[in-house]
Parts: sequence; structure tokens; C-alpha cells
Amino acid sequence: MTDTEMFCDKNSIPYQKNLSTKSISTFKIGGVIPLAVFPLNADHAALLIRFFKTNNIKYKTAGNCSNILFSDEKKDYVLIKTDNMNSLVVDKDRIITGAGNLLSKISSTALKSHLSGMENLYGIPGSVGGAVIMNAGAYGSEMSQIVEETEYVDNKGDIRIVSGEAHCFGYRYSCFSDREIVTKTIIKLNSGNYQDIREKMTLVIAKRKASQPLEMPSAGSVFMRPEGYFAGKLIEDCGLKGFSVGDAMVSTKHAGFIVNKGKATSNDVKHLINIIQSQVYDKFGVKLETEIRIF
Repeated sequence: MTDTEMFCDKNSIPYQKNLSTKSISTFKIGGVIPLAVFPLNADHAALLIRFFKTNNIKYKTAGNCSNILFSDEKKDYVLIKTDNMNSLVVDKDRIITGAGNLLSKISSTALKSHLSGMENLYGIPGSVGGAVIMNAGAYGSEMSQIVEETEYVDNKGDIRIVSGEAHCFGYRYSCFSDREIVTKTIIKLNSGNYQDIREKMTLVIAKRKASQPLEMPSAGSVFMRPEGYFAGKLIEDCGLKGFSVGDAMVSTKHAGFIVNKGKATSNDVKHLINIIQSQVYDKFGVKLETEIRIF
């Protein structure tokens, strides 16, 4: 038993040994993580960060792993997963949610509570914590428009609160570093009509199904939107739709997605990303930056 396992047992923090990243990643790619820990709340997360810092233990944090490309090699870090931070309270026009809840669950909760503002985010496969960290968005809506307050654990293991503009939201950006753990968020919405909200959510899902390769493993949009352009259009105009490296392929439905045809490796995906970036830059002089996280 490792020191981390004994620490988790002592503090009643759930953990799992030898976790396959193929089983947790929407890309269905990657190797084995020797140990993953699942803190239940901010206190657990704070204890873990302090323990890792004191003992020089590498760690990474993740939510639903819907925008992560895991390497194929065995990992040398502990993965902190926020799945079990799933508290959920509706207080008038606010939803107070643990970081581990999926955006789809929060959107459905908002619908049941006749609250509007989450409709365009419905269908994004990520968790609340990840969505806050990267200021996730779709169809003109972003988390920055609805997030009021966020509880997080900093890289020293202290529990902190950030409110309003202090989130420093930008395009796929916020104030949080990859050494910090978002644990809880307050989302402020508006009162709305149940049927209107439901119709918007249905329309959003229909748009996603029509334009995105939801039937194949992927990590969503691979690249951030370059100013003045659309990444998918640039890639398509390079003639790369359907182009493959191994089992990693540029989606034929949406060129901004790379899909796993079945046995893609992380190296296949990284090689394909490099080819896309090179060809787009050579043809248009535009540098594409990745939106997915590479672990």
C-alpha cells in the first residue's frame, strides 16, 4: 500500500488503483493511472493538495475527461477526479452545484425549476468544474454569463472563494490554474417558461446531432477559434476532412473534431494535430491552438 493510499484510508477519501484512462475518457484513448482519488468535498481536496505538496507527489485534476487526451504510457502522477463532488441545491434563481455534476444534469435541473440561461450549454459533455475553468460555451453562451461565485482549493491547499469579475473569464480561459481544484459553483439564472426552455434545449441537441460526430469517441472541438476565423472551416479548406493518422481521423461531419475510429493512440492524435496545424499555417498563415488538454 502506498503512502497516498494510506492517507486516503485515514481520511476516508475514495480512491481506485490502476485506472484505465480509456474507461474514463470520451476519447477512449490512453494508458493506466496507478492511482486516482475522488475527494467528496473541498476539505478532502485541501487535504490532498497539502499532502501532495509536502510529499512532492505529482498530481493532475480532471472532471468528466471530455476534453482530455491521455498519453498511452503508464502515468507517474495521481489523478484527482471531482466526480463525487455532486452536491446540488436550487435556491430561487440560483443553482449551487458541486464541481462534479455534469452540465447536462444542471441544465435539466434548471428546466425542472423553470430557470433559463443554461439552454445553449445543454449537451456539452463536461462537468461543471471543468466548464468553469475553461469558460465552456456553445451557440453564443458561455459559463461567464451565469457563474456568480466559485469555491476552489488553491495550489497551497487553502479553500478560497472567487466572485464576479474576479473569475477573469475570457475565451476558454479563467483565473484558475491547472494546480487548483474547483469544488463548487453558484450559477445565477433567470425565471423562464418551462415549455420555452424545453424547446430551446431540444433544438440545441438537434443542432449538435446534425453537425457534430457524437456517435464516435472524441474530445470535442480540438482547436480554439482563431480570431476572425473558424477552425473547422480552415481545416476543411485544407482538404483534411476524413484525413487519418492510424485510427485518429478528422471528422467527416465537422473538421474541428478528431475522432477515434476504434484503436487510435495518443501519438496518432498528436501527429494528426501537428499535420493540421502545419497545413493550416502554410495555407492561411493562421496558428491553431489546441483547446483539448493533453495529459
